[in-house]
Amino acid sequence: MAAELGQQTVELGAMVRLAAEESYLALRELVERSRAEAEAEAQGKEGVRLRSDTEKKIDLLKFVDRTRQRMLRLHVLAKWCQQVPLVNYCRQLASTLFNHETCFTQTADSLFFMHDGLQKAHVPIFDVPFATEVLRTGSYRRLPKCIEEIGTQSMLFQDERRPTLKKLNALVRAKLLETSLPKEISKVSVTDGVANLRVDGEFQVLLTLGYRGHFSLWRLLHMELLVGEKTGPIKLEETRRHALGDDIERRMANTDNPFMILYTVLHELCISLVMDTVIRQANVLRQGRWKDAIKSELISDSSAAQGGNAPVQLGQDGELDLSGFRIPGLKLNYWLDENSSGSSEPDLYPFINIEVGKDMLINCLHSSFILDPLTDKEADLSIDLSCIDVEALILKAIACNRHTRLLEIQRELSKNVQLLQSPTDVVLKTKVNEESLGKWMERTFKIRVQMKYFRLGHTDNCIFTLA
Repeated sequence: MAAELGQQTVELGAMVRLAAEESYLALRELVERSRAEAEAEAQGKEGVRLRSDTEKKIDLLKFVDRTRQRMLRLHVLAKWCQQVPLVNYCRQLASTLFNHETCFTQTADSLFFMHDGLQKAHVPIFDVPFATEVLRTGSYRRLPKCIEEIGTQSMLFQDERRPTLKKLNALVRAKLLETSLPKEISKVSVTDGVANLRVDGEFQVLLTLGYRGHFSLWRLLHMELLVGEKTGPIKLEETRRHALGDDIERRMANTDNPFMILYTVLHELCISLVMDTVIRQANVLRQGRWKDAIKSELISDSSAAQGGNAPVQLGQDGELDLSGFRIPGLKLNYWLDENSSGSSEPDLYPFINIEVGKDMLINCLHSSFILDPLTDKEADLSIDLSCIDVEALILKAIACNRHTRLLEIQRELSKNVQLLQSPTDVVLKTKVNEESLGKWMERTFKIRVQMKYFRLGHTDNCIFTLA
């Protein structure tokens, strides 16, 4: 019996409430008794025992002491409950069970409503016989005759085409005038209701109005990339081209400046293709006859080298997103010697950096200042996007660097006043054909070298002429 009583539990709140009720009832009983004695004393009733003031104080003191003891025990019990880990664990367990009860209730309600929804979402009855007829014969004989007679007219009549195309041309031109065009677009023409936009060396697109039935939105009819090599322009796969066209149409429909979106997407695509082609050609040259003459190195973050520029990315809503990927650059070293493969300082040799700049254009930067032998001005190293040729770029850089170094040698030798020209000077002439520059280099460069042979006791002067 004692074990059963020890296993029984009661809530702390119930104990506090019971103690408060008992104290309240005892106090109320004490007050009512004192009131009854006072009324009996006032009425002069006999037979009623009246307590003295000392007895009343003793009873009140007993009540206060008893109530104090009870509250003190409750206070100690409350502190004990908070400090015992078992009580805390039981409290957490009770909370977990309550959460489980709530989840089970919600699950039962959800299953009930799902049952009603599944009854309404049953598979419809398909018309299998008529579907078989369409697959077998290619037609549907039960189609009403009136619908068959109406049909759809896919083409205009001959006398309606010219005025319709004239109106469509006017609408396309008006739409082009309403929208600002990027300055990089070099050619804009409208023919037969189709707008032809071209960026030299990058891409050409054909546009018209009527995207998804809306004559205020642009529809992309054809897209052609002009970026390529000697073998021809780069071709995109059919599925990739269609997916890119659909994405461009959707983005152009969701912005107020559709042509900027068109140019940004296609320009970034062309720049990426150009850098991929440049890297691939450099690898081919490194594995071929330029194996021991050049060395290539990827620049993983070409934007950081140009001041933190990031290629522009477009979000799903057609807005600009600057959290896109970085287009890698390429570093090409040339004029390597036999022991340059393991050199720890590759910058000792001249190099060309091919990377994307802040303006999203491909820059070809030489490691040092070089002069163009044709113009005697600073060499402009660039890549023809429509005919990418890394080997031609390297040959031009070599020719300009060689010309610049010869000019430096001439300037240094001209400072020596002891060099004299005599009729016995030896003149060596040669003609260099630079196919990469596309024309003959006709220039005379005189270097007077004084060679002294102290052992022989005489001095010979030589003049080398480079034509």
